[in-house]
Amino acid sequence: MALTNAGNEAEPVEQSSHSEVEQHSTKALMLGALGVVYGDIGTSPIYAFREALHASAGGNVASRGDILGVLSLIIWSLTITVTIKYIMFVLRADNRGEGGVLSLMALARNSFPTCSAVILGIGIGIGIVGAALF
Repeated sequence: MALTNAGNEAEPVEQSSHSEVEQHSTKALMLGALGVVYGDIGTSPIYAFREALHASAGGNVASRGDILGVLSLIIWSLTITVTIKYIMFVLRADNRGEGGVLSLMALARNSFPTCSAVILGIGIGIGIVGAALF
């Protein structure tokens, strides 16, 4: 509430509740984005597990070995992908503390200072396409 100065007395005035509406819609959008991201991450292994079990069983009932083998394959592939790709490569590739697609593009450009204009144009194009995907 704000106060208006009308003479000697200050009267309360209702302010617009745009900030409350904006906060509510921002929270709803954040929740929706989390649902999309984690929903996709959560369901993809289930579909992969189902299809791999169907293929390994050959139309028969899957054995205990089939189930453990496919489950082990999914767990290890996710673990190795996260460990190698994200921790060892992506976290080391920073441009003086900055990250992201355009920062990686700048690192790639600085790694090859004597490249031709065509190669440089292709690299910039790939960087812009990568940034547009996000």
